[in-house]
Amino acid sequence: MLAKIFPCQPAVPGFAQLMIRLRGEDALLANLNFTLCNNEQNYLQPDGLWSPAPHVFTLNGGYEFNKGSGFRIGPNLLDPLLASASQVQIQAQLASGATRNTTLQLVRDELFSSGASGKTVNYGGRSVADAPIPAPEPETAPEKEAESTPPEPSRSPTAPRPKRRASIIPVIAAVLLVLLLAAAAAWWFHGRDHTMPPAAEKQPETPAVAAAAKPDASECSPANLTSQSELDFVQNCAQQKLDSDKLLSIIQAAKDARKCGVAQRLYAHSAQGGDTKVALAYAAEYDPQDHKASECFKTSDPDTAAYWYDTVLQTDPENQKAKQRLEELKK
Repeated sequence: MLAKIFPCQPAVPGFAQLMIRLRGEDALLANLNFTLCNNEQNYLQPDGLWSPAPHVFTLNGGYEFNKGSGFRIGPNLLDPLLASASQVQIQAQLASGATRNTTLQLVRDELFSSGASGKTVNYGGRSVADAPIPAPEPETAPEKEAESTPPEPSRSPTAPRPKRRASIIPVIAAVLLVLLLAAAAAWWFHGRDHTMPPAAEKQPETPAVAAAAKPDASECSPANLTSQSELDFVQNCAQQKLDSDKLLSIIQAAKDARKCGVAQRLYAHSAQGGDTKVALAYAAEYDPQDHKASECFKTSDPDTAAYWYDTVLQTDPENQKAKQRLEELKK
């Protein structure tokens, strides 16, 4: 089974199309009963929360869509799926009584939650900040300054003190000059040898060295896996357009750190963007032939592996690895 959520045409925030394609069956599904379970083994509930108790959703009015059956879904399903960084397993209960399960794929770059419809802002008109502000009343600064300025002393011809103070100033200046010269000489002979080496030893750090010591917080590096949110980290990696080998090393580091949402988003973003090497590695995570159980990819899923092999062939139709595995998985 292949399950994938596509945007509506035209796109409407909060609404999308769920496509279900059953392997080996062309019959149109009129109704669909299913559960949604994340990596923490919690099931989506009608209120948008996740709980250990399974809840069965029912969709009616199936229609032909993308070589499968399509169903319209609303915010009660789409919003929590977009908000969750965890990969989600969908288990469908068919009318025959059989059950099918696979990893639910989302075209995240083209889907919008219902909250997106309320993000537009009207920038027209005038704002309160543009209103003229009345000028403050002038303060009586000159009067205060006049009050704080002491009146000039009256010049009395009989006052002898100014003359005696003026005669002392040269003596004080001479004493200070002698003290300064003595201090300078003492420093020259005794303190110079002790003060200069420490100053020479401690060199100011150059900007280049300081920049090298402090890693860039926006760099797509394993060192930033814990300091950034999953969405910010994935967006930074996408903007830096890393080569396949570098990206796969980042994905491996995310898997080792149990950052499963980061690993899955990096895989999907690059695979859907045409990186066949990453798409093949993503398919191998689910391919029963190559699957290695891990915290982020606990079980194999032939349908999901076939989906990513098919994605490879859309970019590289002659890719032998993808063609061979896709044919074997369809048997």
